[in-house]
Order: sequence, then structure tokens, then C-alpha cells
Amino acid sequence: MTQDFTRLKTLQELDSDLKTLRDNLEEVPKRIKHLQDETARAESALATVQGDITEHKKQYKLADVELKAAEEKIATYSVQLYSAKTNEQYKAFLKEIETQKKTKQGIEDRMIVLMEESEALERQRVSVEKTHSELKADSEKKVKSLEEEKAELEAAIAEREKHRAEVLDGLDSQLLKLYERIRAKKSGIAVVVASDGKCQGCFNPVPAQRVLEIARQDRVYTCEACGRILLPDDK
Repeated sequence: MTQDFTRLKTLQELDSDLKTLRDNLEEVPKRIKHLQDETARAESALATVQGDITEHKKQYKLADVELKAAEEKIATYSVQLYSAKTNEQYKAFLKEIETQKKTKQGIEDRMIVLMEESEALERQRVSVEKTHSELKADSEKKVKSLEEEKAELEAAIAEREKHRAEVLDGLDSQLLKLYERIRAKKSGIAVVVASDGKCQGCFNPVPAQRVLEIARQDRVYTCEACGRILLPDDK
């Protein structure tokens, strides 16, 4: 049975490798999506700032139109002031002029605030745009590397699956059934060695006599504690 045990050990190594490789392969799309999400958030932040700048420019232009309208009204009322025929008309024109001057002042104050905010937004845009550009370039580089890693993992999996098929081809069917049954129950680890007087799967003691019997490899021995197949230590 020595050859069967050798195949069994190789099978366990291959299955352990395959699990690790498949787990790593499964993580690749998640890692790529994480990078893409980061880039998307940076793009969204840039779009928000650019939208705010556009809105401020729009509000500034509207304020400028309102300012001109107020100035025109002040000019009109000023002309009418000198053509007033009664004291009441004169006072009314003065009141309108004062109202438009206050309106003009309010618009000018608002335009100053809009201008200051626009300058701050422009500085923010430059910073966000730089961050976005650097993040995008870094993300593209990492995504390319991950795609290469994905191809390498797929190739490694294919190579091990081919080797696994070759190992199965010469393995005793009953031993294979036992192996698969234990592997399903023990998180993928069905075969371990008995070394230092312990099962290296659960670390429970293995009697010295049993260790000697396992070394002969003339039959299948399993750990009395965890049920895994025990093989001799090659050391």
C-alpha cells in the first residue's frame, strides 16, 4: 500500500494547494472592484467640485445681472428725482433710490462671497483633480497586476488539476472514498502525519506502538481523536 499512501499524500498536498489558489483567485475580482470603487469615489468628488464651481459661476452671472438692474433703477430714479413736481414725489423717488442702493450693496456683498467661495472651490478642484489623477493611474497599474495574477492563478490551478487527475487514476477507489469523506468533514484536511508522538491534525497523542505500525504502511490507520488518516513522518 506504500504507493497508495504516497499518492494519497500527494493528493492532499494538491487539494490544499488548490484550495489556497482558488481562495486567492476568488479574492482577485473583489480587490479589483475595491480599486474601481475608490476611483469612482474620486471621480464623484471631482464631479461634485466641478458642479459647485459651475453653479457659483451661474449665480455670479445672475447676481451681476441683478446688480446692473439695480444700478439702472438708481440712475432712472435719480433723473426722475429732479423732475418731481411735488414734495411727496421727491420723497418717493428718494426712498426708491435708497432701496435700490441697499439692494445693490446686498448684491455686491453676495458677489464677493461667491467670488471667495469660487476661489476656494478652484483650489479644492486642483487638489481633488491631482488626487483623482494619481489614484486612477495607481489603480490602473494595480488592476493590470491583478489581472496578471489572475491568469497565473488560473494556470496554476489548471496544472494542479491535471496532476490531481493523474494521481486519482492510480489510487485505490475505496481509499479515495475514505479520503473524500474525511476531507469533507475536516475542513479539507484528511491526511496528516504522526510525528513527535502526536497527530499533526488535532495534536492528540498517538501511542508509540501505533506510530511504528503506521510506519509499516501495510494498512490504513486513522487518528482515534479526529479521524484523519495518519501517515508516517518522512523525517
